[in-house]
Amino acid sequence: FLALPLAGFLLARALFDLRDAGVLGGGLAAFLAPAGLALLWLLPVVRQTASHAPEAGELARAFVQYEGHLEVAGSGAYRVAPELVARSGAVAVAALAAIPLAGLAARRRWAAFVLGGSLAVLLVVLVPELFMRVSDAVSLSQSRRLAGFVPFAFAFAGGAYVLARLLGMLVLPVALIAGIALQVAYPGDFTARLEEGGGPAGLVFFALVGGAAALAAGAAVRADVGRPRREWLACAAAVLFVLPVGLHAARTWTPSEARLPSPLTEELVEALRERVPERAVVFSDLETSYRVAAFAPVYVAAGPPAHVADTGENRPYERRRDVLEFFRTGDLGIPRRYGAGYLVVDRARFDLRPDLPVVHEDERFTLYRLGG
Repeated sequence: FLALPLAGFLLARALFDLRDAGVLGGGLAAFLAPAGLALLWLLPVVRQTASHAPEAGELARAFVQYEGHLEVAGSGAYRVAPELVARSGAVAVAALAAIPLAGLAARRRWAAFVLGGSLAVLLVVLVPELFMRVSDAVSLSQSRRLAGFVPFAFAFAGGAYVLARLLGMLVLPVALIAGIALQVAYPGDFTARLEEGGGPAGLVFFALVGGAAALAAGAAVRADVGRPRREWLACAAAVLFVLPVGLHAARTWTPSEARLPSPLTEELVEALRERVPERAVVFSDLETSYRVAAFAPVYVAAGPPAHVADTGENRPYERRRDVLEFFRTGDLGIPRRYGAGYLVVDRARFDLRPDLPVVHEDERFTLYRLGG
């Protein structure tokens, strides 16, 4: 994904100043070489996953999973919903609006990155034929994330740079007023399925069309607004724009439940590390297993399907069914079928007391040895 805006940068810079093409091409090749080797190493696993070149059933599941992130045409073609691209609030909206301004600084390398990188990403996520091919290769769960690789920060800073040159000191009140207005109008939609409508879809297409026009004009004219008379002016404008965004964030911030401490007790973690052999298989519920694998050098029999490669060998959904069945019935044949040597029971969630040797017990968890 990172290579896509970098390749766009290379092409745009070649249009603006061909002398840089060789150096930038070498840099891109140096970036792609180790990444390509890693991809080759992963390729056998990728080909086994259900989300790679998915069948109709897997696609249907993905559309339900990522409802709101995609637009599906009557023909079955699909792409990223443009509202997703602009979902992250006032700064992202301003950055998209500022993309065409980079055409006024075509001699600057940052301008080539903003125009080439933005167009490369926007074309792939908004043109169904391109987006569907990428999704077949990397899965819908990942391809939708490509929208976040628009170079927002560079477009925002570059827009402030150009406007500081064009407006002079007037850019300061303009930036503050724009920051307040956009924060009120587009505070950001951070819900899982864009339940609040996402960002302005029309602006995303404006960025695409305006960016293409700016790229063409920049290649023809090679404009350069020059340096602001006072270097601090562009920085001050950017600070004034983000000030209302930051104040709103500070006033409304609350900790995310996802960032709360792990429920695993220190005593259980110590027992897993000290009393369970490395590479042993531990059976537990999905949430506990997910954390056990993070804290101890052991295998787990199952994990949340969203965090497990959906291959024929992994069978994450079948494993989830087996975990639910075990904690419903207590059938020890289920964990033994997975070769588990140890069982962790979260007594705060499950009323299960199997007749097994207890390795460790604390105020919440019991660690059992399954034996033969």
